Amino acid sequence: MENLKQKVLQRIDSMQDEAIGFLADLVKAESINPPGDTRPVMAVIENKLKEFGQSYEIVKAREDMPNILVSFNEGARPQLLYNGHIDTVPIGEESAWEVDPLGAVIQDGVMIGRGVADMKGGVGAMLMAAKALSLEQVPLKGSLVLNFVSDEETGGDNGVGYLMKHDYLSPDMVVVGEITNRNSIAISEKGVAVFSLTTRGRTAHASTPWAGINAIEKMVKILHTLQVQLIDRFDERPSGVLPPASMNVGTIQGGISFNVVADSCNVLLDRRTLPGETAKSARDEILEVISTLQQEDPDINASLDLLGSGDPFETLPDTEICRIARRTMVELDLNPDCVGYEQVSDGRYFAEKGIPTILIGPGIAQQAHTPNEQLELDQYLEAINIYAVLAINTLC
Repeated sequence: MENLKQKVLQRIDSMQDEAIGFLADLVKAESINPPGDTRPVMAVIENKLKEFGQSYEIVKAREDMPNILVSFNEGARPQLLYNGHIDTVPIGEESAWEVDPLGAVIQDGVMIGRGVADMKGGVGAMLMAAKALSLEQVPLKGSLVLNFVSDEETGGDNGVGYLMKHDYLSPDMVVVGEITNRNSIAISEKGVAVFSLTTRGRTAHASTPWAGINAIEKMVKILHTLQVQLIDRFDERPSGVLPPASMNVGTIQGGISFNVVADSCNVLLDRRTLPGETAKSARDEILEVISTLQQEDPDINASLDLLGSGDPFETLPDTEICRIARRTMVELDLNPDCVGYEQVSDGRYFAEKGIPTILIGPGIAQQAHTPNEQLELDQYLEAINIYAVLAINTLC
């Protein structure tokens, strides 16, 4: 087995220039979501698979959002799934970029470009690892499936959500290649619940504001109380390897003119939940604060609607995939400690079905969605080694 691993690692070492070129091609192929047309980057992936004669299946919920399934030793069990997304967030203000956002420019061992970290680095590394396994004819006893999807940044309904709903995926364990801060093993992630909070008042002329009820003022009172009361609770709530629970006021709209008492105000709240919390419990917690305020101020008229949510998840450290991942890191002289994932990923779709799911991927979380997004190429190449050895340890 050790000789086999060494052969694969030597193969990967000989493929470094190819791997970096492949990552550059992925970054140069635009796949911004929205609007979500990822066909150019999927063509790059298909061409790479054709280079070493690997078959694949394309599944589409939307014509311009293809998803790909690539199976090695198809049908065998256990099945290890490597998942990643190829869509990216918009480029944003181009003047904030020091280089062409789609240029895949390399400076001092770092590649710069939209999506290079989130998460074309993980996708490229997974595919190059699979190619090395294929070229070395590694005798898998289980099956390795690569699944690259087109719709993660806007929720996943046309990506993993669609594939799971229609039974295209049935893995025994999953590794998501999202950014985990230098290829750490992430065993849990926070969930998200998006709420629309609306206050309603009564219009009046601004010269006699006491004749009306200002919905903006009522909203300010609610938001201040939520900030004061909930943040203290979040800080006291055990979060394990994850950052604390949080809530962010993302948008606010209200009123029609400076000289009219506002009769409505609306905010969108982003509530990040911990394992053990649900969208319902988060909603109930906010409503409890509002209810207390209404007892003090009967003029507060507020409603709270859940617009969408994704559940948090946690995979126990003694789960088989976690143990194998830690052993893999030790073999490669890397850090085997388990951490929490800072954002929300497609991993929740698998975890909610009871499938053991972890995340391992190159990059620094703070680079995601930023101007001059970048990825250290050493981390990218390291990830290829990790994915290859992890597959051998799991399936051989």
